[in-house]
Amino acid sequence: MDKKQIDEFRAQLREQREHVIAEMAAHGGLSDPNEDRSPQDVVDEAARVSHRLVEERIIGDHSLLLRKIDFALQRLDEGTYDRCAHCGQTIPLERLRAKPSASLCLRCQEAKDAGLLPAA
Repeated sequence: MDKKQIDEFRAQLREQREHVIAEMAAHGGLSDPNEDRSPQDVVDEAARVSHRLVEERIIGDHSLLLRKIDFALQRLDEGTYDRCAHCGQTIPLERLRAKPSASLCLRCQEAKDAGLLPAA
């Protein structure tokens, strides 16, 4: 991987990171479930709980993506970005272009998805 490609991936990952952080901030205003409230209709309370669960899921998913992006940036700094974190084989540029935060080659990713590799 040449310096131009590394710089392009770094810029793309940083841009993606900023976007994820902004999305997390937009969904980060979760209310305290223990906050005192006046009695509510059961339907209103169910809707509020459902909304809170969706927001928590979104934040959790974004947190995971943020960790993957940070790991990719770390791997760029270390010079291991285009190497599979599990088997060490080269990750094709096409895969990295499609998913810049990918840390596994396709074979290892498929094994992980099938439960044959431990979760990172």
